[in-house]
Amino acid sequence: MTTRPQNWLLISFDQWRGDWLQQPWLHLPHLKRLAREGWSIPRCYTSSPQCVPARASWLTGMRPSALGVTANQIYAVPADAPSFARDLRDQAGYTTAVVGKTHWTPHEPGVDLRDNLPLLRQLGFDRAREIAGPRALTAVECELTDRWREAVVLDAYRRDLHDRYRDGCLHTVRPSVLPDALYPDLWLTGVALEELERLPQDQPWLLWVNFPGPHEPFDVPASWRGRFPQGPIPPPEPRPTDPAELNRLAPPGSELARKLARWPEGLPAEAVRALRADYADHLALLDAQVGALLAALAQRPDASHTAVSACSDHGELLGDWGLLLKGCFLEGAMRSLFVHRAPQPRPPWRRWRSPGQRAFGLTELLWSAAACVRDPQGGSFGERIRRLPREVVVEFAAERLVVR
Repeated sequence: MTTRPQNWLLISFDQWRGDWLQQPWLHLPHLKRLAREGWSIPRCYTSSPQCVPARASWLTGMRPSALGVTANQIYAVPADAPSFARDLRDQAGYTTAVVGKTHWTPHEPGVDLRDNLPLLRQLGFDRAREIAGPRALTAVECELTDRWREAVVLDAYRRDLHDRYRDGCLHTVRPSVLPDALYPDLWLTGVALEELERLPQDQPWLLWVNFPGPHEPFDVPASWRGRFPQGPIPPPEPRPTDPAELNRLAPPGSELARKLARWPEGLPAEAVRALRADYADHLALLDAQVGALLAALAQRPDASHTAVSACSDHGELLGDWGLLLKGCFLEGAMRSLFVHRAPQPRPPWRRWRSPGQRAFGLTELLWSAAACVRDPQGGSFGERIRRLPREVVVEFAAERLVVR
């Protein structure tokens, strides 16, 4: 086994449920292959079921409460906060680049994400090409909104998003008004391929590709609707009907109780079927983008010395208990995706010990992967994660859950 640091292609998604990977009814050949060739963690839990605290935690290795951000709010990661990207760059000589949605700074009206470049350099990135999530892209400025303005689609996108969320409706399902080439996840693949080609071959590198999907709105392009065969999608987890059980799981004043009050009757069944189908199509779209990145990586001379990880910041309820979004301690909101493949994929005949039903924290898994690529002599990924604590802390607002 080589002792020099390994390259690392890190691919992340926004709101990909961890249990929506190893399902026979999903067309995800590239991520499923990564899982077969490496480690797939079936019980990976986010540090917080909302974007800002989860993303700040995974970069810094700190709990959201220690960072002072346990729910979505106006927040910027401090320039001197811990960062595994900075450690790789400054201590191990990595070239580092990040593209896509980071959400380590405020996404407020009037913000130009390119103004974040000095902070991102302090956090450890030599290069950064940031965009926001699909809803914040109506308010912030970035490289992608420049392309939309040039193509005369920005105003149409803003009108469409305003109409989708009219009167607080969150479950509208219809194709995007954007041309395929400017749909955020598809456009970002081109950016990532450009950055991958620029990376050196004579020193280790980190390329972090942050896809903004499959975050709602449910708007997969028309050309991707039903493009790949999917099996029947199971219905969501029903809401408990026993009042005593419901009161036990969602006591008055809890975050879950507040979500239930927002959707007291749940979502319309037809809307749930449509949004779950759109979500499955979006995962297939994203898996195809992963395939494009892996194909480009395979053409590089240093491909055999590159680890690949894929993860998500948190989940999405998708109709569980009649609810949408996240921001509570239901499994669909807390479960994150995590897959890690070492530079030399395991041969088909070799079976690694499965993590089984043990729970792992997403932040700890990311930092373990970072340590593994930086110092291969310190142990394999599997050896490192076996030493992790056997309980996971999930925080949201004023609540804390310990998963064992």
